[in-house]
Amino acid sequence: MTKNTIAKLWPIYIGEFINPEHSEIKNGLIDFFEKYKQKNLNNRKGGSTYSSDENLYMGGYDLHLQKDKYVTKLLNFIGQGFLAVSQDANKTEIENYNPTSCNVTISSAWFIDYQKGGFSLPHSHPNCSWSSVYYVQIGADANENNGTTFFQKTRPSSSTTDFGSYYNKNTMKKIKPEEGKLVVWPNYLMHGSLPYTGEKNRIIVSANALVSIIENK
Repeated sequence: MTKNTIAKLWPIYIGEFINPEHSEIKNGLIDFFEKYKQKNLNNRKGGSTYSSDENLYMGGYDLHLQKDKYVTKLLNFIGQGFLAVSQDANKTEIENYNPTSCNVTISSAWFIDYQKGGFSLPHSHPNCSWSSVYYVQIGADANENNGTTFFQKTRPSSSTTDFGSYYNKNTMKKIKPEEGKLVVWPNYLMHGSLPYTGEKNRIIVSANALVSIIENK
């Protein structure tokens, strides 16, 4: 006899990971970003597809191509996060699944230096399977309403307010910012950042990735 079941179809996977080596790479990353900005004074400063003000600096999509030991260490950690979320999402989808046979390719990576008042409009990332944000520096006044990353829900809003629809009442999910935290989500999920009101610049790194299975030869 078939047992009663309740299926949770098409879940949204959002991974949160803390980098144990953040304190060792933070200052090196910030120094690299400062040198990058000096060499690229006008690089994507505000007014891009994803931002509507001038209170931020956005690096090019080439961070993963830079030869810097601190950037390399960070991207290795981010790659591990991509792999962990991808493995969990696909463990019931692939027959004879071998989690050790996957390869992560970071297709683009960049940093954003938010000044006071900086924010990013809701958007999604094409040409990848997973996207991410890593908090390099957040300031002492960090909270869920100050420059934090938010996600917009994918399902339509409920037209009723009864208990049966309670799970569908929220329109967005805010992520608590923490230095050394990596957040990973599927590329199609609309996201952005709330206006930043702190005094010390908030610095984040974003990256996109594709994950493939290595074929046995």
